Amino acid sequence: MTSSIDVLIVFHNSAKFVGPLLDSLRRLSIPVTAYFLDNSSADDTVERLIPGIAQVPFRTYFFRSRTNNGFARGMNLLARQSAGKFMFLLNPDTELAEGCLEKLLARAESDPSTGLCEARQWPREHPKVYNSKTDETSWCTGAAVLVRRQAFEDVGGFDERIFFMYCEDVDLSWKFWLRGWKCIYVRDAVVKHYTQDVLPGKRRTVENYFSFRNSLFLFYRFGFWDEKRILFKFLSNRFIFGRYSLRSRILYAFAFADHIRYIPYLLKTRHLWCANRHPWIRLEETSLAE
Repeated sequence: MTSSIDVLIVFHNSAKFVGPLLDSLRRLSIPVTAYFLDNSSADDTVERLIPGIAQVPFRTYFFRSRTNNGFARGMNLLARQSAGKFMFLLNPDTELAEGCLEKLLARAESDPSTGLCEARQWPREHPKVYNSKTDETSWCTGAAVLVRRQAFEDVGGFDERIFFMYCEDVDLSWKFWLRGWKCIYVRDAVVKHYTQDVLPGKRRTVENYFSFRNSLFLFYRFGFWDEKRILFKFLSNRFIFGRYSLRSRILYAFAFADHIRYIPYLLKTRHLWCANRHPWIRLEETSLAE
């Protein structure tokens, strides 16, 4: 039976998650084809993946990169290798609850205008605003989301030029909305995600850097000047009023300086996405409001 779903997973130093992840994938009741990319891991990720892949009941393609491509480019690379009608983007530090992917697929197939179907993360869900009647949401996280390939190709995939990690899923979601594709939150499709809260002590220096820098990108690409208060509050909180350490403020200063070189590109491409406002494009529901 030919699979209409491609499971795309980008790994980077993910050795301790490989076993539980593959165990959960083995329980899938629908046919899939998997595409795995190792982003230059320095731990035992590859050594654990190779024997694990041999035990999964579906066709799997495994690629290795000598450099860390990041999430956005890594997913774009896998998307170009795959061919299914749907792509299931999944973080390596996750475990699928029973029926998760099956429920996402059923919801996506029920409405051809649905571009993204996001699973609910457990035990910690990021702040999530959605319409309780339609399940429409502002943006879908890339941690566990079913993507309609037609919609993905319609917007050109992830913008790997400016996104390495963080906020690339918001950028993609808002492009979907602007092209007429829906972003849906499927509450009864559950994925366990080992986020920072679940793994105390995890250092987030790189994550904080890109989260800060890329949040600014969202304003340049999708924001309007009458929303400037959100941007000013974001900056003043990080540099003046927020309870951040000196080390964090220095990190944010470097990230702020780094973002400047991308401004010409963001302004050049802004007209492609900001001809009109959209009710689901809400800066106040992103990290800019944190």
